[in-house]
Amino acid sequence: MGWKGKLGIILLALVLSFFPACGQAPAPQVAIASASTVSEISRQLLCQCGCNMVLLNCSHAECSSREAMTTLIKEKIAQGQSEAQIIQFFVAQYGEKVLAAPPKRGFNLTAWVTPFAALLLGGVVIYIALKRWVRRGRRPQAYVISEDDQEYEKYRRQLEEELEHFDTGGFR
Repeated sequence: MGWKGKLGIILLALVLSFFPACGQAPAPQVAIASASTVSEISRQLLCQCGCNMVLLNCSHAECSSREAMTTLIKEKIAQGQSEAQIIQFFVAQYGEKVLAAPPKRGFNLTAWVTPFAALLLGGVVIYIALKRWVRRGRRPQAYVISEDDQEYEKYRRQLEEELEHFDTGGFR
């Protein structure tokens, strides 16, 4: 092989290094997909360092628990495990307390239903109370003279007499 043949091979190698082959193009997309899967899984788990924050949002600067869990998620994804399998792994290791949201079954169902039931019950109580107040305001009030009214009448007459004296000659 002459120098022209070697030059041709070198040029071909340079061209191929700048333009990746079709078989190599999906590799960056897989890395991006894995990263999004890591973040999706991290949104569903709580950090186990004691901060009670979602793993993705743990704000400790050097949280070893967050780092260990995230690394484990990446390893499980590299092994080809699905999102559900990885989450089940963490549930088996830490229990259901590792889940960011309680599962919608069994006793945990009350955590999902109770807030809506409380809102509904509160709305019904407010509606009934408003209806009663409106009805109470529309009913005619019976006017009954009591001792207080008789005492009021006594003071009203005294006021009229004093105003009459005030107009004619000043106050006592």
